[in-house]
Amino acid sequence: MADRRPGGLGAGSRRLRRATAKDRDRRAMRCLGPRAPRSRGALAALACLLAASFAAACESAPASTPTPMPSQSPPVAALPRPAFAETSTPTGAAHASNPLGLPPYPIKLEPGRRVFTFSDRMLAGAKLGSTLVLYAATVVGFDGDDLIVEGRGGPSYKVHPGYVIPVPDAPRLRPHDPLLTEWNGVMKHAVLTRFVKDKIEVRYTDMDPRTPLAQLKGVRFVVQTAGLAPGNFAAWKDGETWRHVLLVSRLGGPPAEPGAVLTSHSSSSARWFALGYGGAALLADESALRPLPVKPRLKVGASVWAEWVGALRPAVVQSAEETGLYTVKFERAGRPATVGWGLLTPPLAP
Repeated sequence: MADRRPGGLGAGSRRLRRATAKDRDRRAMRCLGPRAPRSRGALAALACLLAASFAAACESAPASTPTPMPSQSPPVAALPRPAFAETSTPTGAAHASNPLGLPPYPIKLEPGRRVFTFSDRMLAGAKLGSTLVLYAATVVGFDGDDLIVEGRGGPSYKVHPGYVIPVPDAPRLRPHDPLLTEWNGVMKHAVLTRFVKDKIEVRYTDMDPRTPLAQLKGVRFVVQTAGLAPGNFAAWKDGETWRHVLLVSRLGGPPAEPGAVLTSHSSSSARWFALGYGGAALLADESALRPLPVKPRLKVGASVWAEWVGALRPAVVQSAEETGLYTVKFERAGRPATVGWGLLTPPLAP
């Protein structure tokens, strides 16, 4: 048995335990700070404090809203609207098939007729200055004055006739004819170079001059005629600048006589829906338009105006080596440039 006398082993053990407890109290007092009470009650207070802190830590803290991260790139500032797009829209019903509110346009096409027009996605919300691209499509029906067209691989949709360039069913083609045709479904300008069995070889004149000759079969062809006509390029006098535009449809004015070469007149009340630089939609008075030659005949050394970044600028012809293409050198410019038919003209009168 353990010795329970005052001087025995049991008493020593109790004194050792008491000393150990006092050491723990002293350490706890030091953790509480110099103003903490030096009593055994402080140990209980410390225990309560630790317990409360532990309980608070175990409670689920309310979810905080994360701080939004800054954008990886600064917002892109809106580009200034081109001056040539600042033209009032004519009156007319503006809806999905006629977003620009073009006036009625007298054109009727039989179902199955092929056309160049704009996709339904481009027409959705289009306005003056919007980028538009002409694609190959087929008329499948009518809805009032609207045409119902079907593009390649997409559902049919309605379109106002003013947004359409008709394509003849069986055009008569000859070598060196200037043409409207297509490239991957997009309307392009070209010149017919030769017939290759059941295909037609063309050189594109409004693309990179390094684009190789293409042999086409089963695509659309429109033989271009001189004058102001849908699909032709024209010069538009916008203030002091002659701009290069693509004509789409003639709006208003007296109808042109069949076979007549339509040129601008100062008294003309007609307007044209056209596309400017980058395909920007615009409306131009016919009196401010001049037709560009669809098949120019220019000699080396001739002074011309050629298209450069949407405007016609003075240049000199340096060579005419290939059908449909000319090499010109612009004034105050470095290297010569190669331009195609429809992109240059003899200087125009004011």
